[in-house]
Amino acid sequence: MPIARLVFGLMIWGGSVALQVIVMSIARFFERTSGQRTGHLRFLLPIALTTGGAILYLRRMLHASVWPDFIGDPLANLMFFVAGCLLIVLGSALYEQMMVERPE
Repeated sequence: MPIARLVFGLMIWGGSVALQVIVMSIARFFERTSGQRTGHLRFLLPIALTTGGAILYLRRMLHASVWPDFIGDPLANLMFFVAGCLLIVLGSALYEQMMVERPE
């Protein structure tokens, strides 16, 4: 059973990181095509925080004899929270930048 927990955890958090990389790629593409600075490298911070939190929980899953309750690691939860807040701020800023009409 620990292998199934590990595989499902990797799939879930890997998918979350993949979505963040896609948003960062969109910001990079917009920066290259529009000439406006989007700060796409700032998306690396939430990606790193999500990866760090996932590693903490995956390590916990490997050594736990009972099912992890996903509230047992405050540091990982804090990392996920900060990553989510950063994604909201960065994503909103990117959206506003992409949707503003510029007169030509």
